[in-house]
Amino acid sequence: MCGHAKGHAILSRRRSPYRILAVCLLIGYLLASMVYVWAFAIMVARLHPHFRVVDLLAPRANDVVIFTFFLVVGASVGSFLNVVVWRLPQRLNVNGHSFCPRCRNQLRARDNVPIFGWLWLSGRCRDCRLPISSRYPIVETLVGITFALVGATELTRWSLPYLGDSVRTNWLSTPYVDADLLTLIFYHLVALATGWAAGLIRFDGNTLPPRLTLFAAVTLIGGMFALPQAMVVPWQLVGDSNPSEGGFWPPSGWPTHGGDWSVTLVQIGMRLLTSLVAAGFFARVLAKSFCPMADMKMDPLGSSTRRLIDLMILIAVPAIVVGWQAVMGVILIAAIFAKILEMCAFAQSRDSLGRFAVSLPVAMSVQLLLWRGLVASHLWPSEQASQVGLIVSFFGVLTIPLWLDENGESRAPMGDEDENGGISDHFDEDVREAQASGNDPNALQQGDSFELN
Repeated sequence: MCGHAKGHAILSRRRSPYRILAVCLLIGYLLASMVYVWAFAIMVARLHPHFRVVDLLAPRANDVVIFTFFLVVGASVGSFLNVVVWRLPQRLNVNGHSFCPRCRNQLRARDNVPIFGWLWLSGRCRDCRLPISSRYPIVETLVGITFALVGATELTRWSLPYLGDSVRTNWLSTPYVDADLLTLIFYHLVALATGWAAGLIRFDGNTLPPRLTLFAAVTLIGGMFALPQAMVVPWQLVGDSNPSEGGFWPPSGWPTHGGDWSVTLVQIGMRLLTSLVAAGFFARVLAKSFCPMADMKMDPLGSSTRRLIDLMILIAVPAIVVGWQAVMGVILIAAIFAKILEMCAFAQSRDSLGRFAVSLPVAMSVQLLLWRGLVASHLWPSEQASQVGLIVSFFGVLTIPLWLDENGESRAPMGDEDENGGISDHFDEDVREAQASGNDPNALQQGDSFELN
């Protein structure tokens, strides 16, 4: 008992810095929220003397509540995506209780709290004390931040083109929310979560599971037919509507105006068709970087061809959401992020396609966050862009293989399919070897295997 108590005390001391960090993060977020509320209220009151600071506190506090809501939802979705990314490539069911992949003990409810649960446990299982990858809180944080930024800006109509004025026209107002807007936000968040799941699976070197592809097709394509407003922008190149003006969707310059359902169906069909064609075309362009040996005719079942198909699916997700024009900008942003990741130590062991795949949801978040301003600029690729803007963006995508030319096909990252078509899982073997040699299991690299929800 004395030895057990001593060991528990040592583990508690090891956990204390992480627990302190968790408390500091929570206090820091509360302080940052208070600073935002007061600083923004004071700034607006100075710019507009007819407003009182006290009157502006409640609307700004409402901003914090909205942001926090989407942050919590996003972190929870990120926790679930950790399970999806680990189980789907192994053809396991994503339902059921979360458990430690080492000792198979079910996790307590308090250990399942996104981000803070990992910090409170100091990154180790409560039962077997083996390390839990730091990738859990990283994914939860990234998904939470992207959800919060996209959800909060769309709820206030600040970032959506053609869908009414921003609430910032009246600093005392609160967001006007209707069913169509909530459904559109849900549609975008589902697309963002799908992009994160596909990117993380490809980041691990696994091919995209058919179940995930089917889910993306049903939700994104079917969702657009169920909610025509999900198009947001037309598939045509039009120039007679201002995306910064308020009003109701669709704008007067769109062929869907007038309530003719048959015309709307044609517009949705063309919107989806052009997006999918663009995804296929740009995937073939980028194949020179990620899968130059791909040949869908001569080698349809080869590993390079599977990488090309995955690349098409990865690009199709943002292409459906933002349209064939804006997807060029998303690809450019993702390529820049992938180049930056190439210089980071934690991502150097991954192949180039994996780095590009995990950069796509980040790029899609940037596009959704700045969508209205990008369309109004007439420079960024969009249905309002000038010919020069579209041509420059198009040739910019064509140049990506020249500077993002690392080919990672020669090595298979951990988690790739083995020769027999099964998923190789080296984590348990590495743990046994580390324990047998007396090494600290903490030395194992992140992302080897994870199963925390």
